[in-house]
Amino acid sequence: MTKVKICGLKNPTDIKCINTLSPDFAGFVMFFEKSHRNISVQTAQELLALLDKNIKSVAVTVSPTEEQLEQIHTLGFDYVQIHGKISEKLLSECKTPVIRAINVSGIESIGDIENLDNVKGILFDSAVPGSGKSFDWSMLERLPKNQKMLFLAGGLTADNVSKAVAQLRPFAVDVSSGVELADKSGKDFELVRTFIENARNSK
Repeated sequence: MTKVKICGLKNPTDIKCINTLSPDFAGFVMFFEKSHRNISVQTAQELLALLDKNIKSVAVTVSPTEEQLEQIHTLGFDYVQIHGKISEKLLSECKTPVIRAINVSGIESIGDIENLDNVKGILFDSAVPGSGKSFDWSMLERLPKNQKMLFLAGGLTADNVSKAVAQLRPFAVDVSSGVELADKSGKDFELVRTFIENARNSK
């Protein structure tokens, strides 16, 4: 069964929603002030304390520094999701298991995923993460099956996630904007519930 990651959690109400609906992964945006979903280290600590321990926590970052990765490790995140740039040295020395994000703008963006030796998972996102925009999923159909956890993100909603799972059978699907309240103040309980149900029940 395809797993589910709900990303961009930022307040206790979001955590209550997640604890009730039990996705497999919970994502928290950190050290990226351009995002309205960005939270502070203190807020992350408070929310992690509330999160059901059966749900894996993921710190979502963009081109993190060594100090930021150390803070993420100290907070006790299960994974760190890395967008942007990071040196091979820093990647190999990271103490928290890494999910490497690839922003797909074309087939050339995908490259050889076998080269990512120091990561546990790979997340394929749209060219502009968090934008709610999708990309051509068919580009991923020929990816070699390996031991990496393959996450699909970018423009997923409760309406299209079943199709995405049926087409690609990824390890997990990832959603943020697709399950937000209209005012972007947090997650919409019913949208999250429907998204999880549709992802897990896809044939």
